[in-house]
Formats: sequence, structure tokens, C-alpha cells
Amino acid sequence: MTEATNHTLRRSVLYIALAGVAAWSAWLAINEPASDADADLVEVAEPVARANLPAPAVIGTTPTRAPAKPQEAAPRLALSRANLFPEQTWYVAPPPPPPPPYVPRPPPQAPALPFSYMGRWQDAGMTTYYLARGTLPVSVRAGQVLDGVWRLEPVTDGQLNFTYLPLDQTRSLRTGD
Repeated sequence: MTEATNHTLRRSVLYIALAGVAAWSAWLAINEPASDADADLVEVAEPVARANLPAPAVIGTTPTRAPAKPQEAAPRLALSRANLFPEQTWYVAPPPPPPPPYVPRPPPQAPALPFSYMGRWQDAGMTTYYLARGTLPVSVRAGQVLDGVWRLEPVTDGQLNFTYLPLDQTRSLRTGD
């Protein structure tokens, strides 16, 4: 057999099989009723006039197909447009942090001393202390007020005690003696 004959024979067999399948489908469609036709049938009942009376018997006993209402199409379309697979996650947001506890403001404090000790000079029972404020030298005696806010108290145990006048708090400066 040649290849052209083989091809023609194969095509003929396929056409015969196709004709057989088409004839068999047509025979099934004509001789067997549709099995899902009963699912579309709905019995129509009479509406009840008053709710407290028992329901009357169904008047029509033959099942008829309920007409499709155009109003019912809108909810069906809305359902078909709903997102069937929304994004889902196991993440749970942590609770908000608790508010910070109330801490009262600390009372005001005197600033650090702006002076450093340089030395002292004793003359006729009077002691003069030499201090430095930054690069400027300052001389002071006990009871004297510096900058209008610092007063030098009497010296005890080798420490210069200054009182910050606005808050009446004391700061000390070691002399090294």
C-alpha cells in the first residue's frame, strides 16, 4: 500500500466513526427524556388571605414551570460579581501599648557651679578665694554674692559652699587644701 492510499483509508474510517457517533447522539436525544427537566418544575400555590387561618389545599396539582422574573436576575448577578476568594491572613494586630505611667516633674535644681578653684590669699585674718569662671579670674570672700545668684557661705573642711539664691540650694567646691 502506498502512503496516499493509507491516508485515504484512515480518513474514511474517521468519517464513518464520526457519522456513527452523530447518529447515536441523535437517537439518544429523541428516545430518552431529559433527566434534569423535573428539577425546574415548581408547584404554584394560592396566597393565604389571613395568617391565622390554616393554609388552603393546593389548587393546581400539575407541576408547571415557574416563569423567570427579571427582578431575580439582579441578586444573582450581584452574587456572581462577589469576590469568592478574598485575601485572608492570620495576622492579628497587636494591642496598642499602654499609656506611659504618670511621672511627676522633678523639682527644679540649682545649676552646676560655673566656677573652678584657683587658690586663696590670707591677709590680716581675711581670706580671699580666687576662682575662675571659664577663662576669667574672680576673687571672692565669705558672704559675697557673685553674678547676683551665688553667695559664698563660710568655708568649712576645705570646701567652698555656695548657695544658689533663687532656689536656696547649696553646691560645694573642693579647695584641695
